[in-house]
Amino acid sequence: MDTHPITNNRICLLCATALLTLLAVVHTLLLVCYAHTGWQTAAVDAVATNACSATLAYLTWFMAGLLSMPATRCMTIAATTVLWLGGSMTLSLMLSDMLGLPDAPQLPTLPFKLLFGLPAWTALLLWYRLLKLTSTQAPVAVPLSPATAPDPQSTTPPTEYLDRISVKDGTRIHLISPDELLYIQACGDYATLVTPRGEYVMEQTMKYFESHLPPESFVRIHRSTIVSVSQISRLEQFGKETYQVLLKNGTRLRVSLSGYRLLRQRLGI
Repeated sequence: MDTHPITNNRICLLCATALLTLLAVVHTLLLVCYAHTGWQTAAVDAVATNACSATLAYLTWFMAGLLSMPATRCMTIAATTVLWLGGSMTLSLMLSDMLGLPDAPQLPTLPFKLLFGLPAWTALLLWYRLLKLTSTQAPVAVPLSPATAPDPQSTTPPTEYLDRISVKDGTRIHLISPDELLYIQACGDYATLVTPRGEYVMEQTMKYFESHLPPESFVRIHRSTIVSVSQISRLEQFGKETYQVLLKNGTRLRVSLSGYRLLRQRLGI
């Protein structure tokens, strides 16, 4: 099971405890000042709400690695908010009945809970997702063998080429060899790795792949496309200073002017 970033770090744990305490005090004051609730009832509702928040925040970490798609993250935020609201209301009513206190009004506090709760859950999930990505989704780079290593006298740092690329997809990790790659396409902050057995999306820049894939095997034909030279069937011109490459699997990819010059140089034509 993954180590939790909050409970395993004393500073994070202290900050989380202080934040929950502050939220409980603010929650109590809002109930007393705006809903005219008694202090004891307001305190019980605040404790119930923050107890549910802490429990769900702890458990959410263990499913953060499954949230690889934006739609899934949005659905998780919505589901977590509903569970938080429902759980806190139920726990608050149970505690009030056990202590013989009047039930805290729920509807007056609902706008405040949504106002603060939705941004908080969104920020928490994004933070969890960032921690998961930085710890598990970095490509694996292997240094050059001694036979091909640069001269030790050189001041230029040795180039590291990728031996394999690890892509996390939910609970699975795919290992992709550079030899399998047909091409790489940029999609905003993501890169799509296209292979004969499927497409894989990961958070990585095109500049990284350009500098960490063997230059004799891969060429950047466009700012959003890197292609395997061995997969190119032919180079076509379909307009004035407009080019495209046809891959062996029938895919056509646009080539920029700078990419065209680089491709001709790489192919020796």
